Amino acid sequence: MAIFSQTPQTVILDNFEGNKSIRYTERTGVLDSLAKNPKVDSVNKSQKCALYVRNGAKKFDNVKMELPGKLADINLYATYLGIPPKLKMKIYTSAPPGTLVEILLGNKLGNNDYPAGTNSQYQAYTTVSDAWEQLEFKFSQIPQGSETSTSQIDQLTLLFNPNSSNSDTYYFDDITGPTFTDQKTTQVETPPNVTQKPEAPKKVSTSKKGATTKKITGK
Repeated sequence: MAIFSQTPQTVILDNFEGNKSIRYTERTGVLDSLAKNPKVDSVNKSQKCALYVRNGAKKFDNVKMELPGKLADINLYATYLGIPPKLKMKIYTSAPPGTLVEILLGNKLGNNDYPAGTNSQYQAYTTVSDAWEQLEFKFSQIPQGSETSTSQIDQLTLLFNPNSSNSDTYYFDDITGPTFTDQKTTQVETPPNVTQKPEAPKKVSTSKKGATTKKITGK
């Protein structure tokens, strides 16, 4: 087996300041993608960010983000070998240190079918409360039963404290990941002077925590 050492190009998928390369499709909590930064500091100097209120009634509450193209170089991320590159995201929350945040990479045509529609899972744990920090997501696993290859990834699912029943609030910013295989893919522009109100859950979706491999119902 080769040990991957190549450093892939990365892109900020959403900086919440007007430029983004993702669309928020489903969520089981409440999302405001034009929230005011609760505490501007050296880690996050942006004035705007996203706010998400977790739905305590859903153990695997999540936000789904549709990408405009297929992600490139995922094989470099989805490995235990060497020092893989990391997906990154800035986060601010009053939840206790050690709170799990998880990212699933999959295919939107796979919808909510886990594990078939998920290619790989990545995890990070918070280390502070009421302060911004940048999380780096470590590859967790390719779930047993996955039918989604690294060349099919066009959906990112974000889970805060999966397999729990709390309703904490999370601010997040600067979601960073691989570039797209189609370099002609353009960013989704947010029109200026448009205020987006917090969005209630659109549709109950399913996901899971990294340690288990069974299908999740979202209950």
